[in-house]
Amino acid sequence: MLRMFLAASLVLASSAALAETANDCFASKDDDRRIQGCTARIAHNPKDAVAYFNRGAAYGHKGDFDHAISDYDKAIALSPNYAPAYNSRGRAFASKGDYARAVSDVTKAGELKAKLGAWPAVVKAVPPKPKATSTSSSTPTPPPAPTAKAPAPGKPSDETSWAPWAKADLVN
Repeated sequence: MLRMFLAASLVLASSAALAETANDCFASKDDDRRIQGCTARIAHNPKDAVAYFNRGAAYGHKGDFDHAISDYDKAIALSPNYAPAYNSRGRAFASKGDYARAVSDVTKAGELKAKLGAWPAVVKAVPPKPKATSTSSSTPTPPPAPTAKAPAPGKPSDETSWAPWAKADLVN
């Protein structure tokens, strides 16, 4: 019975320690604690690309760009489509003055981000729901004004969709 209790307490202690290192690795504002926490996570799981990335970011904040690049290299080797690792490695290369490699990495990060698909730049607004009016009011509530339809991407908008103040500025 005592053995089971000791084994259970050991498991709980190790999972609590792992949770603490995860918190240090992912959320600590102190770079040294982040490095220690990520190192512990990497020791537990050597294929954790995010831990390598976070440790590289901590090294980068400290100005140790060689260690940062090494960790970004490992994160990219483990997860070749991890765009933030390419972007951060490019920033580290730029900090060292290696602009050719920096541009290459930042370009690769942009390509990977584009592959994943960007969020639309324009979001259609939903018209507000009409407020419930009390029966004591004798004036009816007008319906909500129609919203202007956004032009299709790649097609020129027609002049009637411009506000009057904007049309005056656009006249040649």
